[in-house]
Amino acid sequence: MDKEATYKDLKIGVYAIAAGEPNEFIDRWLNSMKGADYIWVLVTKLNDPNYAYFKEKQKLDEFKDKLFVEEKEIKPWRFDVARNESYKIVDKYCDGLICTDIDEVLIEDFWDDFRKAIFEHPRFERIYYRYAWGHDGETGQPTTCFWYDKTMHPMGGYRWDYPVHECIWCPEAKKYGWEGQYFMDNGKVYLHHYPDKSKSRKSYFDLLKMRSEENERDLYGYYYLAREYTFSGDWFHCLKTLQPLYNLLAMNPKIPEAAKILQDVYMYPATCIMIGQAYLYTGNNDDAEQYFVKAINNYPSLVDGYINLAQLYAYSNQPQRAREILGLAKTNAKEQIDWRIRLYYWRPWKWLQIQADALSWEGKYEEALEIFKEAEKDIKTADDKAYATAERFYYDLDFVKNKIAEKEKAQKEAEVAAEAEVVTEAAGEEKKEEKAE
Repeated sequence: MDKEATYKDLKIGVYAIAAGEPNEFIDRWLNSMKGADYIWVLVTKLNDPNYAYFKEKQKLDEFKDKLFVEEKEIKPWRFDVARNESYKIVDKYCDGLICTDIDEVLIEDFWDDFRKAIFEHPRFERIYYRYAWGHDGETGQPTTCFWYDKTMHPMGGYRWDYPVHECIWCPEAKKYGWEGQYFMDNGKVYLHHYPDKSKSRKSYFDLLKMRSEENERDLYGYYYLAREYTFSGDWFHCLKTLQPLYNLLAMNPKIPEAAKILQDVYMYPATCIMIGQAYLYTGNNDDAEQYFVKAINNYPSLVDGYINLAQLYAYSNQPQRAREILGLAKTNAKEQIDWRIRLYYWRPWKWLQIQADALSWEGKYEEALEIFKEAEKDIKTADDKAYATAERFYYDLDFVKNKIAEKEKAQKEAEVAAEAEVVTEAAGEEKKEEKAE
């Protein structure tokens, strides 16, 4: 059998958890999973309407002998427990498995590309693919992308860990002699996330606190919890949460001891940046500067440290230093893919905003306004506008416009006053002439 026919014969399975999902989400998900040979769904609440809806879908010709549904109450709720229970219902051999969520969509190309990757790398432990966590509300284009790895070798031994932001791993991988990781690095974004925005994130706090309490050396537990505090603007608890994380990382910032297994080169600079931002928002510019510099020194090709430091200098009346840092960023920074990296830091409008802010602190408001106008041309989509708003772009723009308006008003008032003075002087001269006559 030739290579083309062989890879097409490989069996691929998908498994997922569900509860309280809108029917349209289920329909969309199932439609994108048609390329799989088998689909397993565990509904994690008893008497949830999702179970009956999936059972109806089983009756369709396209899902007969392909879609399998079970239900089991998961109490107390933990994502890792739910994932492990869903993994248990996988009861047919597959050459590769992938776990997805009901609010995610796989592109059609995934199935052939995944089969080819397995065929060419049969000893894989995990296969990575690009994942779009967020999309622009107007264009639909991905705005936040990173590598994802919810795939697994057909042999068993896998386990999900952590109550939220759960991770899958295989304690016995070495025993099987697996080669490790393979990246489907062809530029395609395979999995797209379209969340139900009506759902609250409130439950995440309790689960993240639980995660940190269960493992005091869990890097990501601290980071995720701190990030959650930033979403609510609670910078005090953000800093409090980040301190033990930083202490772990500071053991060896180049290759953090706690991150060696994961080979996570971004964790130290990302933590420093978040600490710096927390200090900045609480009015401690000196400490903020210190941590932004640490991020740059540790990972000079990461743009985030430069942008934050340049912005700090622009806002603290150090325009020349702001321009110097932007120059360093242009020379040293390289684009990366990671879930903690803010891709809009690479957008022209952000760099131009910092330049304009620096000019405004020098009192060069007209020049600043021209730069802002140029930057505004780069803000085209709904997400661009949202990011720009979060970065105080429009606040800074209005500040410059108001300063120009104040200047123009003062000039007009001065002109009126000068004209009035001339008129008064002329009237006085006329009176003098009248008295002389």
